[in-house]
Amino acid sequence: MNRKLNLTLLLTIFLLLTACQSSQQMEPKTEKNIDFDRNTAIEMVKKKEKIVIDIASKEKVTKVEYEALEKSLAKEFGDHASDILSIFFIEDLDAYPDADRYANKNTLYPTLFHEGITVTSATVYKAEYEQEAFNQTELRIKEEYVGDDEKLKDWDREYLFKPDENEEWEFTGFSGTLNVSGEDYNMNYLELKR
Repeated sequence: MNRKLNLTLLLTIFLLLTACQSSQQMEPKTEKNIDFDRNTAIEMVKKKEKIVIDIASKEKVTKVEYEALEKSLAKEFGDHASDILSIFFIEDLDAYPDADRYANKNTLYPTLFHEGITVTSATVYKAEYEQEAFNQTELRIKEEYVGDDEKLKDWDREYLFKPDENEEWEFTGFSGTLNVSGEDYNMNYLELKR
C-alpha cells in the first residue's frame, strides 16, 4: 500500500513540475500596452485612498470599529485589507481580545490627496497565448512622488486590477512601496492638497 501511495505521489509531483516548467516556457503570441484614461484611473485610486485617509485620522479604535473598518476596506482592497490595517494599527499580542487598538503614528501611506503624489501612468497590459485560457489582461495604475523631498524621491506604488466576470476592474494587488515608516514619518509628513 505504501509503495502505491509513494508511486502516486511521485507521479503527481512529476506532473506538477512538468506543467510548471512548460507554462514558464510559454511565450505570448501578442503583447500590448494600451493607454487607460488617466482621469478614470485617478478616480479609481482616490476612491481607495479616501478610505485610507479616513483610517489614518484615527488615534484608536474599538474592536467593533476595527471590524467595521476591515469590512469597508475589504470592499475596496479584498484580501489586502488586513495588510493596510496592519500598517495603521499596532497589534498588541498581550492585550485582551476586546481591547482598543492604537494607531501607529510613525507611518506614511502616500496618497493622491498628498502634495507631490500623482498618477504617472495608467495602462492596460494584454497578453494573448495559443491557449486562450492563459490570456491575461491587467490594468496598472502607477503613482509616484514628484516633489523635492530627497527621502521620497524614488517612491512609487502601482495598483493592479483585472477584469471580473462583468468586465469591471477588480483590485488584485500592489507593486512598489505601500508605505514608509520610521520616527521621521507620519501621515502629515506630506501636506494634504487643498
